[in-house]
Amino acid sequence: GIAKAITAMCQKITSGDKSHVDDIREKISNELHNEEARLLVHFVPGLADIVSADVKGVNAGRGFDIDELENGIERLKHAFRLLIRTFCGHFAPIVLFLDDLQ
Repeated sequence: GIAKAITAMCQKITSGDKSHVDDIREKISNELHNEEARLLVHFVPGLADIVSADVKGVNAGRGFDIDELENGIERLKHAFRLLIRTFCGHFAPIVLFLDDLQ
């Protein structure tokens, strides 16, 4: 779903020009706090190739406990909106087609 779409965008970013990757990395670090970035990397591992090294090292490999997940959905939504807003600055327009195939 969405994680695959973001992973594909991350792969497109990392396969491009290094200065472009550095520019996006800087914008993401300006928009997201380390914990928000870590939360997104937990769900979209491909994002780890883009975020700054200090985010990768923050509690790497550690899961989330129940206390951290309190209000976790809202934090995830907020972090996702910030990430998409940052990506939109480089890939305008972005179209995500979400379908509920049952």
